[in-house]
Amino acid sequence: MIRKISELYFFLPKSKIKAGEGLNTGDYPFYTSSTIQKKWLNSFSNNTISIILGTGGSASIHLANGKFSVSTDCYAMCSKQEEVNIKYTYYYLCYNFHILENGFRGAGLKHISKTYIENILITYPELEIQNKIVAILDNVMSLIRKRETSIELYEDLLLATFLDMFGNKNPDFEYWEDIEIGSLKKHDRGSMRTGPFGSSLKHDRFKGEGDVAVLGIDNAVDNIFKWKQKRFLSIIEFDEFRRYQVFPRDVIITIMGTVGRSAVIPENIGLAINTKHLAALTLDENKCNPYYLAFSIHSNPYIKHQLKTRSRGAVMDGFNLTLIKELKLKNAPISLQNKFENIYLNCTNNIERLKTSKILYDSLFKALSKLAFTGKIEFNTDIDLEVFLENDYEFFKENNKLKTIQLLIEKLEKDELNEKKFYEQEIYDKAKSFVFELLKDGLVKQVFDEKTKTVKLII
Repeated sequence: MIRKISELYFFLPKSKIKAGEGLNTGDYPFYTSSTIQKKWLNSFSNNTISIILGTGGSASIHLANGKFSVSTDCYAMCSKQEEVNIKYTYYYLCYNFHILENGFRGAGLKHISKTYIENILITYPELEIQNKIVAILDNVMSLIRKRETSIELYEDLLLATFLDMFGNKNPDFEYWEDIEIGSLKKHDRGSMRTGPFGSSLKHDRFKGEGDVAVLGIDNAVDNIFKWKQKRFLSIIEFDEFRRYQVFPRDVIITIMGTVGRSAVIPENIGLAINTKHLAALTLDENKCNPYYLAFSIHSNPYIKHQLKTRSRGAVMDGFNLTLIKELKLKNAPISLQNKFENIYLNCTNNIERLKTSKILYDSLFKALSKLAFTGKIEFNTDIDLEVFLENDYEFFKENNKLKTIQLLIEKLEKDELNEKKFYEQEIYDKAKSFVFELLKDGLVKQVFDEKTKTVKLII
């Protein structure tokens, strides 16, 4: 059946709470027009399951279940009929997000109207099919949320560790002298430099492949070095720009556009130069660890305080070498800085691994959504093995088909079931425990293969 939202949903009274009234911590979630729910209140206005749509700026959607509040720039709608699963509607709109985006109109700050939302048409299968679709998507979404939570925890842990090591919680903090960043560079000429003028290095000179990489804002904008847009020069052109070469363990800082982001150049950089949008620092590592400096640039409150004082309340639209040279750091012991590098690399490796895992689950969610909302999903199809392994054994046993259990056995026999093939040690351990449970329940048994002289598992 095809139904309008107005036929199936009613809107909760419009809130009078402004988005700015939200707190960083609180007892109940507070939803604004932001795509991320990160505000809280100590009181609530609603206690129900509701779809929340942002109305100003750009499209956003959330699903609230329980006690919550919304800001004045949101609509909250609840189901008024039992023939639809509200989560099905939520997932449908998430998949067909363009429907919401197309409703934002007007000059300046765009808005979506209540009338537009009420007239959105949604195709609903039988309620039983809706529930099955929701169950499948819930499983994958729970894994995505776990990854997001783990990433956030690692990021919080890294910042908290840095502050414990180098902030005023450290009892030696007050005894450390201030030292200007300019005094931490190597004594070599050009150890602190920006890239060539734009007239010397225009974009039309860049190629998609070549011998010399050209680094820009995008390589440092996430506060960790990443290869993004590919820009190269030939080795013949390198001599012209040799003095702008960046080296392994240099610190790069964005000084135009998105300013104040920083990263450390990896060991395997190869030949590379920086553009005018970056400052590059080659440090004397007997004085300063590059990871300590790079993290300080974007996250050290001591640096942030100096920048705020310099800007005098105005928006600082760019860094420059003079400003960077004059910024002061606490001259923490180099042994402590080097210890932080090991902690930093361990945390960021875990974060990147989790982000890769999340990308895969995002892709799985999109693929399943496409099948679900185009009527092509087969409910006897096995979902990704790792999805089942993230649940408890009873769920695995009740919802799995022989094909997935066989896949588990095959991976074990091929020695593919190890931490290199799964994204978390927890998954590997759970896979092994599931095999033992399957043996105990008689769903799988061990037999001796005379041909290979090995014990094998069979269903």
